[in-house]
Amino acid sequence: MDTRSATNTIAFAFQSMRIEHTFMKKAHLCFDGLRETRRQILNIGLGGYEAKCVTLFADTQSGKTTILKAYLEKNVVDRCYEVGLFSREVPRTLVAALQRVVVRVSVSGTSTLMSLLEDILRAYGDPRPETGNMGSKKHRIFRYMQEFRTELLIFDEMNHLRIGARGLYQSAEATRVHNVLKDFLLGGCPIVFVGTTEAQAKVLSDFQIRARCVKSLFLGPLVYGNTEHRRAFTEYCGMLGINLMRSGLFPERSNFLEDDIVPRLFEAAGGYFGHAANIVELAAHYAKDEGSKRVERSHLSAAADDYSVLNKLATRNPFEEELADA
Repeated sequence: MDTRSATNTIAFAFQSMRIEHTFMKKAHLCFDGLRETRRQILNIGLGGYEAKCVTLFADTQSGKTTILKAYLEKNVVDRCYEVGLFSREVPRTLVAALQRVVVRVSVSGTSTLMSLLEDILRAYGDPRPETGNMGSKKHRIFRYMQEFRTELLIFDEMNHLRIGARGLYQSAEATRVHNVLKDFLLGGCPIVFVGTTEAQAKVLSDFQIRARCVKSLFLGPLVYGNTEHRRAFTEYCGMLGINLMRSGLFPERSNFLEDDIVPRLFEAAGGYFGHAANIVELAAHYAKDEGSKRVERSHLSAAADDYSVLNKLATRNPFEEELADA
């Protein structure tokens, strides 16, 4: 296998990797609960029934995107098969892309109200999201929600919203954005707001949205001294090593649970699942270059040397120095 092929294979394996951990399970259970309530609203046809929202705000590389992808690919696709929306012969990836039971909206950069509505229309596959005034766009969105019996809206990258800027126009625009988001909740469709920590102030600055928020999901940074956090991270590291073998990247299991690897990898990753995966991915490249049968501690140390300091997760390599106090 040449260098380019090995690089692409490793990158694809990590992009495809879905490792379930405690906080992913909690998020998915929360999403399921919101959808169950929505189904009751749709089945009974209750008018005027308000929905609730939850938030998933965490720093970059905390694992937000993986949680969303895993939910769409597993929970949502399972439901689509179960109720007969798609034949089980249709591949999971295709079902996840075509279904509109749970709609994930990727909020575009510096989004205004009109561009937000267009982002939602694109998520529904609208052929001409840019056409029409605000009223017609909202009408089309609500029509799609009823047509596809949408059970959950997920707004990703909410930090892109232009809310919080000073000025009369910006304040009025923020109010309009909040009002539209409230309209979805008032219409009975639950929402998951996702973004970096910057998004929290933007979304929850509106009292009425804040009052309808039933849960703020946690995803880091983890604290090593917290038993639940440490256990979740340890299990995650163990599964990373197993998945390196299962994916066919290496013939032997990489044992990241031996010696003091877990606490050192935790420090190198700054307590984030995503950064830990990135360090292991880089270490996998180094192991491949050496022709190693598995990723060793030395490869993790080299990866931390290049990754952790560059991303300001650590001021020195935790694999080569004394561990900081947990």
